[in-house]
Amino acid sequence: MLLVVGRHGGADLIAHAARVLAAADPRMWLTVDLSARRGPWNAARWTGAAARLLAAGRAGPLEVLLAACHPDGFVREAAVAVLGERDDATALPVLALRAADWVPEVRDRARRECGRRLDRAPAEAVALLSPVALAVSARHEGRWLADALADVLRDGPPTALAAALAAEDRRTRRLAHAVGLDTGRLDADRVLRAARTDPDLPIRRMCAQAAIRAAKAGGDHDVLRRLLASGTASVRADAVRALAGAGGAVATEALADRSALVRAAAQAAVLRAGTDPATRYRALPADQRPPRPSVIAGLGETGNRSDTDPLRLWLAHPSSRGRAEAVRALRRLGDTSAQPLLPLLTDPVPSVTRQVLLSLLRQPGTVAEHSLRPLLRRAHPPHVQRAAYRLLRAQGTRTRIGVDLELADEPGHPLHADALADLADWPAHDAATAYSTPAGSHAAELSALITRAESALGPGRARLLRFHLGLTT
Repeated sequence: MLLVVGRHGGADLIAHAARVLAAADPRMWLTVDLSARRGPWNAARWTGAAARLLAAGRAGPLEVLLAACHPDGFVREAAVAVLGERDDATALPVLALRAADWVPEVRDRARRECGRRLDRAPAEAVALLSPVALAVSARHEGRWLADALADVLRDGPPTALAAALAAEDRRTRRLAHAVGLDTGRLDADRVLRAARTDPDLPIRRMCAQAAIRAAKAGGDHDVLRRLLASGTASVRADAVRALAGAGGAVATEALADRSALVRAAAQAAVLRAGTDPATRYRALPADQRPPRPSVIAGLGETGNRSDTDPLRLWLAHPSSRGRAEAVRALRRLGDTSAQPLLPLLTDPVPSVTRQVLLSLLRQPGTVAEHSLRPLLRRAHPPHVQRAAYRLLRAQGTRTRIGVDLELADEPGHPLHADALADLADWPAHDAATAYSTPAGSHAAELSALITRAESALGPGRARLLRFHLGLTT
């Protein structure tokens, strides 16, 4: 495609393609570089054509870029030389690749050119070199350019650091923030803004920790309170810990945070202040009807068995998250009684059903088989069918194999493939630990089911099941 555009495209199309390539994700350049040497579809022939154009002095911008990825080091070296002569900013990502080249002559020439660009136009060079340079920094020869970029960000003009801080590439922004924090070149507002809004989690954490250290050193509680509004749970948790010594109000408010990480930090702070956090959680539902799901979760995290009765009331919470948290809280406190949970197994929201399943799996024998089998019908949503299936499988060999065989004989059922997979898995992994075999009417029932499902199972698997189940043919 690059050669086709380079040979037959107009000047505007070629220029546009070059600009797109310059701004492309570094993974694209790594893919082009690798496929030019090892890829399918005769990629080496494409680069060979580019090399011939290069030797004839007729190579356009795209052909030169492609020749710089040629399998032959002499061709790559010549392409790097041409890129240096043309002084084109769109060549910088390829120069970053070649600065980590395994051939010394290619590598040295590319590094000289990268250094020259960094000296002459540091902001532009940093923005275009960094994504690829940092993507290949783990290579044997990849550290040189990454270190050179860090030096420019550390000691170069402010415009270079500003360009890296504004880059779309997350590795570039991480390096820029790390260097800026290390050298003190980032002002407090910039650090706080990154801690709250940067799309990259490591950057948010890095800047939040720096802001918290500075705020604690200067006694600036306002900065810490602003971090409490961060959308990142780990940042809010750090702020709660930092503010814990400034009074209990912040920690008390954070007890109802939507994140378990923040709640844990708040609970620890409240406990250190001499108050049982469970007491606070017990009081909150009286003020909020219905209570927030996070309050229900917090009571489950800090309460005891005496809290199970009020928690059961919120199994009917109007919010699906509230119902899910109520089930989870009861499980944490050791209450997995089937009777109040079974109606929620058919909840229309999968997250609620999933929590009920986790609770009931702790004692699957307490759920009657006759109440689960109807839930396998296709009229029920897939998440309900799957939950019932898992509970039935957990009720013992006879029920597990019987349900699997019934589903195996129903090709259109959503769980048909799961049942066949389980019937293949059971003889290999679980049959040896089945300490009893079915007898009497149970044996006759399983034998009949195997006969019905034999077309789906195949004669070999059917024979293996009969053997492990102790059934006679």
